[in-house]
Amino acid sequence: MTYFKDLYRISDKDLSQETFLTGDQYSYTNIIDTVLESDLPLAAYPDISDVAFSYWTPEWDPEYSAFATYFLWKSDLEAEIIDVCDVGSIATTTALHILFNTDSLEDSRTKILVGMEQNSVPRYLPDHNIMPGSSSGSAMFVSQANSDGALFKLEDSVFLNENKIYSSSFALAEELKTLLNKHTLGAGDCTLFLHRNTAAFKQLDYLSDKREISPELLKNAHYLSPEYSVNTLPKLLDEYQRSPDSFRSSIWIFIDEDAESLNTTISLLRPL
Repeated sequence: MTYFKDLYRISDKDLSQETFLTGDQYSYTNIIDTVLESDLPLAAYPDISDVAFSYWTPEWDPEYSAFATYFLWKSDLEAEIIDVCDVGSIATTTALHILFNTDSLEDSRTKILVGMEQNSVPRYLPDHNIMPGSSSGSAMFVSQANSDGALFKLEDSVFLNENKIYSSSFALAEELKTLLNKHTLGAGDCTLFLHRNTAAFKQLDYLSDKREISPELLKNAHYLSPEYSVNTLPKLLDEYQRSPDSFRSSIWIFIDEDAESLNTTISLLRPL
């Protein structure tokens, strides 16, 4: 509580005290317990080098929750910690982008990406910030090495910040065309995954009607539920693992737009 009081005192806003009592009151250590209780295959990956933690908002009770070291202790791991926050609801796909662009191709060691969000968030209510609808956690195992048990290969990852998106020369359709051309793919080879309640969808829908992009992109699109979450992609991958036949056989283009800004990630995923 002291952390948030100091934070809002510096910003000259009154922290809404009642927000400390809203939500389900789960701390990140509580959420990590639920992740660890899901039978993570830690024994199958003895060479874990890094654990990346991605989360939407700072821990609401930081005086009593050192969640990163808690995860390493409970998992009996010796690994580097990577922290990805302050990018809103796209924290997990941003962490995936960071790992994709910084990992050496020669480094075959495994990384764990832990995504977390909580709906107990101290804040200034008149700002009307968008918050997670529920608390949740996830874990993905990521590696440059070829693995028999791998679900997907991340072929490419793009991060688009608001400065680029607001520039007069920006066009999301051109970003997608460049990505498809780079990997010699046509619109019919791909399934687009995105929220309908985003600026990305509205732009693509408009350009599709004008036939400036292939109508196949939206015709074959998989529309995500309207709730924003850092765990949308991990939940989707879990759904695919359980029932791959319920998905169209194709390359995935996963567009993740932040709940409160236009910052966007694009992940190109190939099912294995």
